[in-house]
Amino acid sequence: MGGGSMSGMISLVLIFLVFWFLIIRPQQQQAKKRAEMLTSLKVGDKIVTIGGICGIVNQITDDKIFIEIADGIVIEMLRNSISSVETEEDLKDPFADDDEDLDADEDDDIYYDDEEENTDETEQKETK
Repeated sequence: MGGGSMSGMISLVLIFLVFWFLIIRPQQQQAKKRAEMLTSLKVGDKIVTIGGICGIVNQITDDKIFIEIADGIVIEMLRNSISSVETEEDLKDPFADDDEDLDADEDDDIYYDDEEENTDETEQKETK
């Protein structure tokens, strides 16, 4: 009788461990990394907000940040609204990964050619 409850207990522990390593632990690491990013912000950093606004940090207070988005235009935002800080590597070659997408664009021409042929056929039928 004790063997069935023991295997049930082991199953529950295994399920908890799987959830811990697949869901909880990565989420905690991601939150820690974000907190470090927000605390390491400094004036002059190029940032992107969660709304997609790009700018340069102009001033920082405890919970707010002032971002210059254009010459002479400074907006005030909450520090938690920062999505990412652009690094020097991002600024050097922002489209480095887009080389793979160029091959996909060549295949799109096939569909446009088919549509042009179909419109020519329908025009010929309408004229008859």
